[in-house]
Amino acid sequence: MSWTEVKEAISKNPKLKAIVPVGSIEQHGPHLPLSTDSLIAEHIAIRVSDLLPSVLFPTLSIGYSLEHAGFPGTISFTMRTFSSVVTEIAEELHDTGFKTLIVINGHGGNRAILDSALTSIKHAHPDLELFSFTISDIARVKFNEFRKSPRRMIGHADEMETSMMLAIRPDTVEMSKAISEEPNFPSVVSLESEDLTKVTYAWKTKEVTNSGIIGNPNFATPEVGRLLLDYVVETISSIIGGL
Repeated sequence: MSWTEVKEAISKNPKLKAIVPVGSIEQHGPHLPLSTDSLIAEHIAIRVSDLLPSVLFPTLSIGYSLEHAGFPGTISFTMRTFSSVVTEIAEELHDTGFKTLIVINGHGGNRAILDSALTSIKHAHPDLELFSFTISDIARVKFNEFRKSPRRMIGHADEMETSMMLAIRPDTVEMSKAISEEPNFPSVVSLESEDLTKVTYAWKTKEVTNSGIIGNPNFATPEVGRLLLDYVVETISSIIGGL
């Protein structure tokens, strides 16, 4: 779109929503690309945007991935930089005339900063409606119906993420390099949803896994990936559509 097309679209529909996919550039084991989170977020955002009156903006491909530091290729903003980038994007969109911002987040490590940033943005711009969706949190609800992975074997570059990548970008997945690795977490800690709601545990990927994988990607299938992606798109679209 040109700037004039954006201006015209907003003038025709003041409730037009701005959608910004957010991902990361971080290690995803030896079998998935560094851009995994960004590719999944962009895929979801494109499909959601096709269903709703909205303008889809380019993916913010770098997020907060400090836990994966030390794996070659990983790039992370600091917390302050990531929060500032999100804030400045929101402010520019607000100044453009958008009244609703939808962030579709592909990296779980971004979520806490996004939550805080959106609260601060809302404080500064009370007329701006802000919503953030973290794909993995939504997908897990559906994933639990199909998962083959035992407890503690879900976390990163695992059955769930690999299934989604097999569904959308199989050309980037090298399953011959996929291995299973259980994380070296304390016994009371895991990245399962029920454990994450009980305690926050600070960890560095290099201390809990050698490969960068937390889980067993060999259980992944494109069929499950498509079911998960469809579920996330339907969930986000239904929520936004009801606003």
